[in-house]
Amino acid sequence: MQQNSFETFYQINELTIACQRLQNNATKVIALHGWQDNSNSFVPLMSQLSHFDWYAIDFPGHGKSDWRNSQAHYYFIDYVDDVFRLKQQIAANEQVIIIGHSMGAMVANLFAACFPEHVKAVIAIEGIACVTTDENEVTTQLKNAILNRTDNKPKRVFSSFEQIVKARIAVSDLNKHQASLLMERNVEKIETGYKLCTDPKLKHHSGFRFTPNQCIEMCKNIITPMLVIKATNGYSLVNQGIEIYGKYILKLMVNEISGGHHCHIEFPNEAAKLINVYVNEMF
Repeated sequence: MQQNSFETFYQINELTIACQRLQNNATKVIALHGWQDNSNSFVPLMSQLSHFDWYAIDFPGHGKSDWRNSQAHYYFIDYVDDVFRLKQQIAANEQVIIIGHSMGAMVANLFAACFPEHVKAVIAIEGIACVTTDENEVTTQLKNAILNRTDNKPKRVFSSFEQIVKARIAVSDLNKHQASLLMERNVEKIETGYKLCTDPKLKHHSGFRFTPNQCIEMCKNIITPMLVIKATNGYSLVNQGIEIYGKYILKLMVNEISGGHHCHIEFPNEAAKLINVYVNEMF
């Protein structure tokens, strides 16, 4: 990170939201990470694009941000509310660029559909539209979510930070350095070892998802320019989403870079070059 980077905190809906800032007199960028990641996901990209005015947040339940209260759950649509409240504090009367990865990209899509007047552009990395459930599976989705919530497993304690990193590598496309970057913000040192500071409820099934037709209507309402960056070895769901929903997004551009689902961490130079060209040509 650059010398003018620092950490700050915002109060949103009675939650403290952690935010990594890279301050410049330039276009404001709000960065939204993926599920179970955190704002460190954007550190390599922020270093490459240090001329932007960055606000890289930890979503509630992730990183250094507060967890939602004991009666609350992590609904996808609530993240849109979190972004709206944050933007009201940092740039109420100014359009911003939203860069999102994976789940964060989907949040950015829905935010832009709801509040196009607040968004200059969306840059969606390995994410488009949203995860859907067919209409005939709505009750099954809710039933499974409710049953899943009764599973209160004790929080695992790891003997070392390296053990946590290995566990993350085993379920991702990241190498040791990249996984360490993410996990150093998602763990807490305790007397008996290390534990994850992400809320265990993040792993609960969602009780509600949009139907495919609802997702199409959302995409029709995205009138701001959007760049989707997909990876050569990324998730197949991204290609499927582009094929199914991309035709409904008015000003969509799609580009591909090297890497897997976390391509912006693996190849930040490639991602930054695309973003720079896109922003300069668009604005």
